[in-house]
Amino acid sequence: MFFYRSQGVMKRHGFSGGPASHGTSLAHRAGGSTGQRDAPGKVFKGRKMAGRMGGKQCTVKNVWVYKIDPARNMMWVRGQVPGAEGNFVFIKDAVYRKPENSLLPFPTYFAPEGEETQELEPLIADLGDVDPFMAAD
Repeated sequence: MFFYRSQGVMKRHGFSGGPASHGTSLAHRAGGSTGQRDAPGKVFKGRKMAGRMGGKQCTVKNVWVYKIDPARNMMWVRGQVPGAEGNFVFIKDAVYRKPENSLLPFPTYFAPEGEETQELEPLIADLGDVDPFMAAD
């Protein structure tokens, strides 16, 4: 079961907050004004307010797949992996140009007919001397 917490505008949207002195009472972390007066007499859509955080899908780029073990159906990656333990992670090929030194099969390894999966060895990518994602040029 997931529990989502409601957060204020300072944590959720990075607002700076009000002054801590000079007559300010109970409004140090408040969001400020939310709209106008009589005209138009409403709060416009998209106004940044306090509310629930979390529970959204996020995409992480520049994750390096450096080992695939088809016998155990495992994949080792270097980089950020979003989500909690036990959640599903979707991995897809990069849209931008990939480095040429990666020899791993993508999207996964399919064993040919009649070949045993227990005899397969893990595939390890040759990372080389320079990380292609961290290179300046």
